[in-house]
Amino acid sequence: MTAVRHAADATTAVPDTYQHDLVPRIKPPSRRRRVKRPADLVTVIGPTLSVANVIMQLSNPKVGYGVHESRVPRGNAIKRPVKRARTTGTFLAVALMGSDSDKEYIHNCVGRVHDQVYSTGTSPVRYSANDSRLQLWVAVCLLKYFIDQYELIHGPLSDAERQMVLTEAHPLGTALNVPRDKWPATYDELLAYWNSQLAELRIDEPVRQELQSLADLSFLEFRAGVVGTIAHKTLGGFLTYAINAGLPPEFRSMMGWTWTADDARRYQAILSALRVVDPVVAPMLRGIFRLNIVDLRVRRRLGIPVF
Repeated sequence: MTAVRHAADATTAVPDTYQHDLVPRIKPPSRRRRVKRPADLVTVIGPTLSVANVIMQLSNPKVGYGVHESRVPRGNAIKRPVKRARTTGTFLAVALMGSDSDKEYIHNCVGRVHDQVYSTGTSPVRYSANDSRLQLWVAVCLLKYFIDQYELIHGPLSDAERQMVLTEAHPLGTALNVPRDKWPATYDELLAYWNSQLAELRIDEPVRQELQSLADLSFLEFRAGVVGTIAHKTLGGFLTYAINAGLPPEFRSMMGWTWTADDARRYQAILSALRVVDPVVAPMLRGIFRLNIVDLRVRRRLGIPVF
């Protein structure tokens, strides 16, 4: 079931492909947590949606090959998973909760890293990591990461909440290299942009293999030996299922994954259980974001690199 929207200036229904397809079936709890700022979107389910969001980002072939061929190994989630988790968390925390000084600093740091990521003569596609068009795609995916984790737990945002989130979350793009006037001004603009990109997406085999190893933890077999093999064998299957659950149908197809009615029912049961613990876990996750910002500011003061 996919929600539909009616554009303000049109009478035709537009499928809401940006919203997770399970959300229209979710009955909001009687005491739904209101969203007053983008950081309020953080919920217990966020960690399981992170790799799903990476898959969405890398489904743009220029982004996918940019990551696959990157000459900056310290930023690679497979080669340096702990550091990548820290730096990604820092970026997201600053974009949603940081000061203007924090955002400017992150913008400059990320720009210097991205200066080193560009295609070569042997690359299958031409790309530059500082291309604002690619960064807009990444930023829009990141916004979806936050909206999905809230709506899967608490049900659909109101129109007013959705507009507030879209407006205030623009640093997800501008902290990269996206001009402020290129950020969608309304949800209808966001949906139009999203739909315009879907036809251009694909995941080629080298990128798919890398994403598969990230999803099922098989990359840990090479990074952590026996411990990594145990993690892959015991946790990989469930993590792949959870990541698959967070993907829109188009992206599941690109990964070669399937999704059945039984899978959906099982996921609904998991979501019901997570709603019980969300009031306890969600504040802890937002607290980690605040610690990311403290870590950033300490590193700046001490002259320790963030990225």
